[in-house]
Amino acid sequence: MAIFTALAATFSAVSSFIGSLGAFGTFALRTAVGVGLSLAAQALAGKQKDNTNFSINGDIQGGGDLARSFILGRYATAGSLVWSNTWGNDGDTPNAWFTQVIALSDLPITGLVEVWVDGKKVTYDPAGNNNTAFGYSIPDYENSGPNLYVKFYNGKQTAADPALYTYCQSIERPWGVDRIGYGVAYAIVHARATKNMFSGFPAVTFVVDGIPLYDPSKDSTVVGGSGPQRYSDPSTWGGDGDRLPAVQTYNIMRGLRYGTRWVYGVQGLTTARLPVQNWITAINECRKVIVSVSGDGTQYRSGGEISVDQPVNATVENLLTACQGSLSEIGGVYRLFVGEPGTPTISFTDDDILSTDGQTFTPFYGLADTINGINGTYPEPANGWVTQTAPPYLRPDLEAKDGNRRLLADVSFDLVPYAEQVQRLMKSALLAALRARRHTIVLPPSFWPYAVPGEVIQWTSVRNGYANKWFVIDGAVDRGNLDVMVDITEVDPSDYDWDSETEFQPPVDGAVGPVVPQPQPIIDWFVEPYTLLDNASNSRRPAIRMVWDNSPGGLIGVIGVQWEVRDAETFVVVYRGNTLRADVGSVIIAQNLLPNNAYGVRGQLVPSDPDRLMEWSDWLPVTTPNVLLTDMDIYLPGVVEGVEELVNDATAWIRDGTRQTILEAQRISRLQADEDFGSFLARQQLRTEMVLTNGSITASYLNAITIATGPNSALALRLEDLEVYVDTTVATAIDSLQVQIDEQGDALASAITSLSAASNTGDVATANFRMTVNAGPSGYAARIGAEARAGGSGSFKAAAWYLDVPSSPSQPTRFLVVAEQFVVANQSDLGNVSNPLVFQSGVLSLNVANIGTVNTGILQSPNGKMVVTLTAGTIEIYD
Repeated sequence: MAIFTALAATFSAVSSFIGSLGAFGTFALRTAVGVGLSLAAQALAGKQKDNTNFSINGDIQGGGDLARSFILGRYATAGSLVWSNTWGNDGDTPNAWFTQVIALSDLPITGLVEVWVDGKKVTYDPAGNNNTAFGYSIPDYENSGPNLYVKFYNGKQTAADPALYTYCQSIERPWGVDRIGYGVAYAIVHARATKNMFSGFPAVTFVVDGIPLYDPSKDSTVVGGSGPQRYSDPSTWGGDGDRLPAVQTYNIMRGLRYGTRWVYGVQGLTTARLPVQNWITAINECRKVIVSVSGDGTQYRSGGEISVDQPVNATVENLLTACQGSLSEIGGVYRLFVGEPGTPTISFTDDDILSTDGQTFTPFYGLADTINGINGTYPEPANGWVTQTAPPYLRPDLEAKDGNRRLLADVSFDLVPYAEQVQRLMKSALLAALRARRHTIVLPPSFWPYAVPGEVIQWTSVRNGYANKWFVIDGAVDRGNLDVMVDITEVDPSDYDWDSETEFQPPVDGAVGPVVPQPQPIIDWFVEPYTLLDNASNSRRPAIRMVWDNSPGGLIGVIGVQWEVRDAETFVVVYRGNTLRADVGSVIIAQNLLPNNAYGVRGQLVPSDPDRLMEWSDWLPVTTPNVLLTDMDIYLPGVVEGVEELVNDATAWIRDGTRQTILEAQRISRLQADEDFGSFLARQQLRTEMVLTNGSITASYLNAITIATGPNSALALRLEDLEVYVDTTVATAIDSLQVQIDEQGDALASAITSLSAASNTGDVATANFRMTVNAGPSGYAARIGAEARAGGSGSFKAAAWYLDVPSSPSQPTRFLVVAEQFVVANQSDLGNVSNPLVFQSGVLSLNVANIGTVNTGILQSPNGKMVVTLTAGTIEIYD
């Protein structure tokens, strides 16, 4: 298989391997039966097995004289070496990479399903994220970067591998763009020279699904078939039938080809010589689902690597072994029978047997031919596909009858890599072989159509004590007078009974492959949420605390600990870090962490030798504390406190101050006596008042203008008051203007508009607008405010804004907005608002901002995929 070119046309093959029987006598017929039997049946019958070997090819083959080969079913192979070379540098190390091109099958196959390296199954998932131009990076061999790549071609490729002719070739060992390997399934293995990874060149075994086969039971154009497969169109071939020994045997009987070129199997066999209904029955018997505790639910499966120099009859015998089958030929027509015997096609009695011809009867075997147990070997996938001995099937009761002798037959199930199936085959083969009753009789011409080897007949015999006893026809010979001589052996379907739960013995799991140092895990890895505090014990940042075992014995050859933090929902790694103080045993991280967010954290020891293998811990879940940014992170000291003081003062000024000022204006407007004016010596008043009452309904209007003077003081006041009452529902509107100079020389002017509505349910809504200014020897101040307030039952909501010029020159002027949401918006058309600026719940949202200088802690993209953290004058970007 090492020749990496298109398939040649010159192959040797056996065109037919079971000859038709001629005019045999009784003895000749008895010696000829068994042709087309399984190896198990032959071994139990005392026949010698030839030297043809179908065992696993576990070592890579080399040389130009290797015979071509192909894979049937699911099977393992080390393949054959086509080309190898060293290339590339690793730092200062030249020729750091070793590449092998390994042919797996000289016919296209379905796929590569498993990879074993140095006797150990490794992770192989080409649909994952480890694919590169060099193939799939094997995760088991990643340590500070990839060390082993595997790339697979199924034999249908139309171009050479780019990495081979771009990177891997050399002048001494070229690989051209014309080296495509048409029809050859092959793998490329790239291995980097590194300590603790490979003790030498890596020995790789490949488990593949073999060549796609034609399954007549999946072809709607043949009698009994159903499906899209067509023999004339190989692109339709393939499916579960590829692993069934009946399908595999059928394709070998018809001959395997690549395109129009014959490769292996029988040549020139027409479809008429393979009766499709019989073969479909055998295929469906193989496909039958049975109860199995091992998960091996298909009754008969097989697989193997077939070399074209192996005799076709040897291949068929091994496939028959996989299904307890037999292949019969009569008149050039080949029929396949598998598994337990079918229903009898005809019955007969002693009277139907021609007494004029001789008969033979073997009631039991002699001791030299006796078998009372069976040994079997098979390739075990769980143990690296090495040949393993199955638990022997023993019969102590028969050993006692045979003089306490254990007489075992040895059978190689080379094409049956299924432990439970092998044990089923061993049991059924032995039980069938123990049925020693064998007859050679002659039947009249009426029985000729039914005398087909492999068919089951039913015999009732008074002479032998048979009541509807079943026999299988082992061989048949036609006489010149149309009589038919048959050789028959007793059979019983119960021989094929199997109880998986009680009879199956799981294979012993033995370690295979070289012993290599195992990756060292990090012990007692633990993570928990943590809150960073400032010097005043204020919660300032969400953090994660990571803990590990720091005992000296576990840190030999260890220089540090590294970790990864990923988002628990998106699995995006948001932070990677390390510490060189593994002896401390813990570390606290706050970089790039969001509050109240779920993360996963894993850790790994950092070795002093970079080639030493270390194992990552599992991802441990942790949710950060809900610690948000505060005014201490954003504002200058005192800013928030000053704003809070202004809000409280302004709220009292516009709400309580408005009420008190109006009450005072109402009192002054209703004064009658001069002494009530206090220090004012003179006053004048102009007053208009109207009241209309009708039961519980009242409407009133007051308009009063009052002026007064006194020593170094003066007052002017206008009050307009409108009120309506219906029972307890009240609506008022008050407008007040007042100017005043007091005796200290302070001048004051104020204007108030106050609206109020109160329902009989207790709900109240108010709107206040107030302006005040004052100036005097102590300084100046001015304030304008507006408030809207509504609610009831002690629950109110309010929105307000204030313009404030404080009396102290050291304090800033302010424009204060107090609301749950603050919006500034463009309006291009009436009702069409676009690009609003919105401040809500402590978050400012704006479509576009043109800013000169930004002082910030964290910049984050809307989807959280990019975060820029500015700390200590550095910028860290995480993607």
